[in-house]
Amino acid sequence: MRRIVQTLFLILFTVLFFLAADPLPSFFPVDIFLRLDPLIALTTMLASRAIHAALFLSLVLVAATLLFGRFFCGWVCPLGTLIDFSRKLFPRRKKLPEENASAAQPKYYILLSLIVCCLLGFNLVYWFDPIAFVTRVYTLLLYPLVFLLLNSGLDALRPLAAQLQMVTLSHKQFMQPLFYLNVLTLFIFSGILFLNYFAERFWCRTICPLGALLSVFSRWGIFKRQVSDACNRCMKCLRECPMAAIPKEPEETAAAECIQCLHCSAICPQSAISFKPAFSSSSAGFNTSFDLSRRGLFLSLGAGALAAVSLKTTPFTKLASPRLMRPPGALPENSFLAKCIRCGECMKVCLTNTLQPCLWEGGLDGLWSPRIVPRLAGCDQTCSLCGQVCPTGAIRALPLEEKKNAKLGTAVIDRERCLVWAENKLCLICDEQCPYNAIVFKWQEGFRRPFVSANKCNGCGFCEEKCPVRGESAIIVTPEGEIRLAQGSYQEAAQKLQLEFKEDPGSDRFLMEGPPGDAAVEKKTSEEQSAVKEKLPGGFSVK
Repeated sequence: MRRIVQTLFLILFTVLFFLAADPLPSFFPVDIFLRLDPLIALTTMLASRAIHAALFLSLVLVAATLLFGRFFCGWVCPLGTLIDFSRKLFPRRKKLPEENASAAQPKYYILLSLIVCCLLGFNLVYWFDPIAFVTRVYTLLLYPLVFLLLNSGLDALRPLAAQLQMVTLSHKQFMQPLFYLNVLTLFIFSGILFLNYFAERFWCRTICPLGALLSVFSRWGIFKRQVSDACNRCMKCLRECPMAAIPKEPEETAAAECIQCLHCSAICPQSAISFKPAFSSSSAGFNTSFDLSRRGLFLSLGAGALAAVSLKTTPFTKLASPRLMRPPGALPENSFLAKCIRCGECMKVCLTNTLQPCLWEGGLDGLWSPRIVPRLAGCDQTCSLCGQVCPTGAIRALPLEEKKNAKLGTAVIDRERCLVWAENKLCLICDEQCPYNAIVFKWQEGFRRPFVSANKCNGCGFCEEKCPVRGESAIIVTPEGEIRLAQGSYQEAAQKLQLEFKEDPGSDRFLMEGPPGDAAVEKKTSEEQSAVKEKLPGGFSVK
C-alpha cells in the first residue's frame, strides 16, 4: 500500500513539475511541494528578514505532522521515494552502530547550523533541502532528457511522416534545453542514492534537515506505534526498520525517527504491531526525547556561524563575474541570494533557455543561482514566467510592461572584434535584433559605425546572441545600469532615469545626416559619440 501511495505522489510531483513549464491559472499551485516545505519557509524568512505569504502553506504540513507524525518522509517526499526505489541498486547493507539515536543526530546539528547561517543572512538550505534538491535534479537532468527523447522519436518518425505527407509532424522539433552544472548535479544525486550501500535511507536517517525539523513536531503525533503482548521478541522489526526507529527493544519507538511507514507491522509474524491514536506519549515505550550532546550543540552553532563568516569574508564575493546578470525582476543581490533556494523552476520555464545555474560567477554563495547568459540566448521581452513560478519571491512576478522596464544591463561594443569597426565590413545584425532600436549607425571616418544608446538598451541580450563573430560576441551585455527593486514600480524608476524602452523601429540617423566628409556632420557625430561614451558602463571604454 505504501509503495502505491509513494508512486502516486511521485507521479503528482512529476506532473506538476512539467505543468510549471507552461503555467496556467489554477486553484492548485504547481509548486505546492515547495510551498509545503516548512524548512524552506523557515530558512527563507530568517535569511531575508521578510515574510512571503505563499510559504505559509507549509503550516499545513506542520499541522498534519502534529496529528499523524513524520508521515511526509515515509509516504510523500519525492527524494525519499527515489531513495526507496533505488534500494535494489545497492543490495549490500551495513548496519549502523548499535546506538541508533546517535547515528541520527547529525541531521539535527545540520538543521541548527542552517538556522544560524540564516540568522546571519546566508541561506544554504539549497544544499540539503530534499524538495528543492529534487526539483533542481528534475530541471537540470530529467527535463533535458525528456526533450532529447522526444526529438529523437520525432527524428525516427520524420521519414515516415514525409512519405505520408504529414507536413506538421515531419517538421516538428522541440527546443532542446541545455544546462550547465548538470554533471555536478548528477554526481551529487548519485552520491545520495549510493548512501543506501551503508544503510537503508542513510540520507533520511542521518543528513536530511527537513526530516530533523519534522521530527521536532512528530514528537507530539497522535498516531503511535504500539506493540501487543503477542510479540515473541523475534527482533525482525528492529532489524528491518528503514529508519532505525526501534532502538534496542521491539516495544520501544523513537518518535522522532518513526516515519509511519508501517513496515514493522507488515513483517511482524505475530501481527503484534499496530498504529493507533494514543494521547499518552509515555506509554508503550514511546520515546519523545532528543539525546543531543552539549558539545555537538555548540559545535553545530559554531559551524553555522563560521560558515556565514567565511562566506561573508571570502574574496569570491568581490571577484564575482562583472558580467553576472540576474533574471528580470530579481531582488537586490543580497536579498535575492537570501531568498533563492536554487530549485531551478525559473530556469526550466525560460522560453529561450538563457537562464543558467551559476558556478563561481555569483561568488561562493551563489552556486546554482540563476543567471542570464546572453551569448546563449536573449531574454524574451514577451515573457515573464520566471517571476511567476518563483516559490519564494526571489524573483518578483511582474506584468510585461513592468518587466520591459526592469533594465538588465547595457550592451557595449568591442571595437576590436566588431566586423564593422575592425574590418570595415557591412553588418547590421545587432541593429536588426534590438527590439528597442538602441543600436544606431553613424558616419565615422568615412564608414557607418554602430553605437549603443544606453538610455534605450534594457540589456535583453539578443544583440549578443546573434552577433556573427565566432567565440565571444563583439557586442556584450554587462549588468551596469541594471534596475533591481525589492518593491515599487520599475516603470517609475526607468522614467526617473530617463530611460526609453519603446518598440520603435525608427530609422538610422546616418541616412539623414548627409554624406561622409561633411565637416558639420563630423563635428556633430563627434559630440554625440562623446555623449555615448559617458553613458557606457564603468570599466568599458570605446577604443
